[in-house]
Amino acid sequence: MPLIIGRGFGRDDQIIIQRVVGFDVVGTVVINERIVGFVEVEAVPSGTVTADSIPIAGEILVGTAIGGIVITEQQIVGYLSEEGPCMSLETNHIRMFVRDDRTLTVTANYKDEEGNITGPVDLAGTKIWMSVKQRTTDPDLSAIFAKKNSAAGGSDAEILILTPTTNGQAEVYIVPDDTDGVNAGTYQYDIQVQLSNGKTYTITRGKITLSEDVTKATT
Repeated sequence: MPLIIGRGFGRDDQIIIQRVVGFDVVGTVVINERIVGFVEVEAVPSGTVTADSIPIAGEILVGTAIGGIVITEQQIVGYLSEEGPCMSLETNHIRMFVRDDRTLTVTANYKDEEGNITGPVDLAGTKIWMSVKQRTTDPDLSAIFAKKNSAAGGSDAEILILTPTTNGQAEVYIVPDDTDGVNAGTYQYDIQVQLSNGKTYTITRGKITLSEDVTKATT
């Protein structure tokens, strides 16, 4: 390893004096070392910071408008026919919320063997029943709810024949108690009449779909 030599002249003569200063050093030579620190001040910094506005793209909703429809009545059309085509099972589908009121206006008409309407049925002295069941094979005592007019042993508050009776119309009243506690789903129903002459007809058959409501209170 080579020497590091310092040279100079003596005081009394011109003799070159040499002395060893040191050897090569292997390693990292640190010229300057920077010390990082923090300055703490007791005073709270004050001042004003300004920034350019940032554009925002999108839709600002100030309010949401909610529209609702109150359905109080529904037209149900039924037919009396001893001959001709069978009735449709999808014509009179009832859709409502559980624990709601609904008035069904039932119109009974005669049909000929070609399926043509020949006129309304005179409902004077007619017995009318409406049954709602989970399955059509369930006995009447297992119905989810049932309605009948006064002539059939019920009351006008359940089924009322409208006047004049020659218009063939009656109203069926579904009230909150009828569906209270009933699971939401689709069920089967029909409306049956027995005319004053003793003949019995199922004038319509369809489905009733009960949807779950949010508010459970009825009082």
